[in-house]
Amino acid sequence: MSTAALARLAALLALPVLLPSCILVAEETRETVSAPCEATPAEAGKPAVVPMVEGQPVDKSAETKGEAPASAEAKARAKARKAEKRAHELELARMELELASMEGERETQECKRKLDEARRELDETRRAMEHFRTKLPREIADKQLDLDRSTQGKLEAEQELREMEATYAKDQFATDTKELVLTRHRRRVEFATRGLELAQAEFNDLKTVDMPRREREHEKKLRDAEAEVRDAEFALVRKELGLRMELARKRWAVAELERPDDDGDAKGD
Repeated sequence: MSTAALARLAALLALPVLLPSCILVAEETRETVSAPCEATPAEAGKPAVVPMVEGQPVDKSAETKGEAPASAEAKARAKARKAEKRAHELELARMELELASMEGERETQECKRKLDEARRELDETRRAMEHFRTKLPREIADKQLDLDRSTQGKLEAEQELREMEATYAKDQFATDTKELVLTRHRRRVEFATRGLELAQAEFNDLKTVDMPRREREHEKKLRDAEAEVRDAEFALVRKELGLRMELARKRWAVAELERPDDDGDAKGD
């Protein structure tokens, strides 16, 4: 048998082996086998080889076409949610601005009321201080008058006693009457002396203790009233500045939310 005849016989024997392999390749690639699954005479002596599918390019156009509408719809929903959230934040920012303005105005009015009250208290304290300083000389003069009266009463009582003693020293009669009159005048001198001592003590107490103490109290009230006014003025200025800062921040936040979201649109495009 010739060599050509042997090669044809080998090709016929290898046909049942190559046929299942061609069918397997057709099922995996989902393509119709157009070429006949028969070996050429030159390939009859070679072993059967299964074609590689992994190396072939995969057509993704169908998948891309299916995913594109879903991705666009998701982006649209995300953009709508972002716009809704931004509108909600803008509404809240506007309400917060209005509320801060109302509360700030009320607190500012309260600070002004306290300042007016502190100023009225300071004015009353100053008037009380002026009245005290005007009244002080009159009180001292009144106590001085009481002291002078007591001094004069003591002198008169002593003079009357000396006169009565001189009168009754010459008279040798009416001993009982003499003793009664002299005893009465001696009592007057004693009472006048005690009254003078009390008047002198009260006068000294008024000048050295009572008046300085009352003056210090008025001065302290005046200093406290002035401090209250300064504190009220500082509180008012601080409240006004704080309110302006807070309202400026909230107005800026509202303005930022009112601006179009250019960055978001750019990212969405």
